[in-house]
Amino acid sequence: MTARLIVIMTAIVMIGMTTGCTVFPDHEPPRVMDIPATGLSAQDSAPPLDKTLRVDTPQATEPFDSSRILTKPAPHEYQIYGGVRWRDTAPVLLREMMIASIRQDGRFQGVVNETSPTGSDVTLISDLYGFHSESGSNGVQVLVSLYAQLMDNRSRTTLCTRNFRITTDASGADIDQVVKAFGRGSEELSQQLLGWLSECLGD
Repeated sequence: MTARLIVIMTAIVMIGMTTGCTVFPDHEPPRVMDIPATGLSAQDSAPPLDKTLRVDTPQATEPFDSSRILTKPAPHEYQIYGGVRWRDTAPVLLREMMIASIRQDGRFQGVVNETSPTGSDVTLISDLYGFHSESGSNGVQVLVSLYAQLMDNRSRTTLCTRNFRITTDASGADIDQVVKAFGRGSEELSQQLLGWLSECLGD
């Protein structure tokens, strides 16, 4: 092998390495979306609960355990919106939304997540089964489906369970309108969740 050939091959390898390593990969979506917080609507006054609630991150399997924004165009098919993604996985975003709403409501003595070293009295465990858009009777709608279970931390027994299924119409098919519908649906879930928690612990 001549010195000239060695130089040429080395140059080709270096070019390949340079083009294959970029700070921002080509496949990285250009837009990173968050669930918009619409704020809780006025609630009837509820007695305070002298308990600290721990909210675990909802369990989920693919495709929901990801940062992809999903749509379901057919009963047995999921697709992703191109060029966008959530800023974190859907279960983490939903956990943060629930914690923020329950803290804002103020009826619990404290609200923490599963990584907090703070002790807690009860734990909200859940499974996320739906977090996507689909075609509805009035156009595009967003579905949030969650199975929730409240556990007493001392006895490790289940206090209450409930299935939540929230559908929210989007004002259009544009991704920004769909994301806003995700925000309204998540807030509605938080509203219903608060009422359910109060009923469960008030018995």
